Amino acid sequence: MSKIFQRIDTVFVPTKDIEKSLNWYVEILGGIPDWKSERGEYQCVKFGDTSITLFLTNDQNYFQPRRSSFNFYVPNAQIAYEYLRTNGVKVEEVKEYGAKYFQFFDVDGNCLEVCEY
Repeated sequence: MSKIFQRIDTVFVPTKDIEKSLNWYVEILGGIPDWKSERGEYQCVKFGDTSITLFLTNDQNYFQPRRSSFNFYVPNAQIAYEYLRTNGVKVEEVKEYGAKYFQFFDVDGNCLEVCEY
């Protein structure tokens, strides 16, 4: 392991409404609110040692359909799937290819992923 690069610090996720997104990431996914920029255009949400930084933008290029560039580890993908579906979150089917995984979408339509291995 590199002595210079030790971990991923944050993943940036675009949003059109910081407060709505913050509430979703806290209430649905169980994140913990952390620092917020002075003007409120950035909001950090912690998940263990990793954080997601929500950033406010109206630039539609950030909201083009795409696949997730990261995933949330869960011990049981089926339980996570049912939990999200029950809470009105748009989810795709659970798949298995060396691990169980599925995609789901936040309030801004950002594609996120869950992985069980």
